[in-house]
Amino acid sequence: MQKPIVKAFFDQGTWTFTYVVYEKPHTPCVVIDSVLNYDPKSGRTKTKSADEVIAFVKEQGLTVDWILETHAHADHLSAAPYIQKHLGGKIAIGSHIQDVQKVFKGIFNLESEFPTNGSQFDYLIEEGQDIYAGNLTIHPLFVPGHTPACMAYAIGDAIFVGDTIFMPDVGTA
Repeated sequence: MQKPIVKAFFDQGTWTFTYVVYEKPHTPCVVIDSVLNYDPKSGRTKTKSADEVIAFVKEQGLTVDWILETHAHADHLSAAPYIQKHLGGKIAIGSHIQDVQKVFKGIFNLESEFPTNGSQFDYLIEEGQDIYAGNLTIHPLFVPGHTPACMAYAIGDAIFVGDTIFMPDVGTA
């Protein structure tokens, strides 16, 4: 079984983690659940958390193959487009994001032209459809509950579950 290296980045403002998963320095990697910082008082975003991830990827000489989302985040904003702009890679999420987009469109009164077909992402992942980052095999698993689109990603002896599992008395499950 593969034993990937996992570097976790904790974002204090959202109490969430971003992960960089890779085999060794100077190989392809995966970024999971990137965070774009948001200041609700000013209504502005910042890239402090994403910049830490970008610096680490560059220090390790990694190449980003995938920027994965475990689900559509209502509790924080994704830095995936920002990371993609600086490091490349394909942004992907589970194909059930389309169901969530339809719900969000109604709840948030999004404009009629807001697409609900997942076209905001480069790739929609189906369960059981493995993807690869160099020698690492990423096995996606549908884990609906927190949202209908929740995905977990098994990579070797590690699994990334996003908001599927919460610590007792923490989170909004």
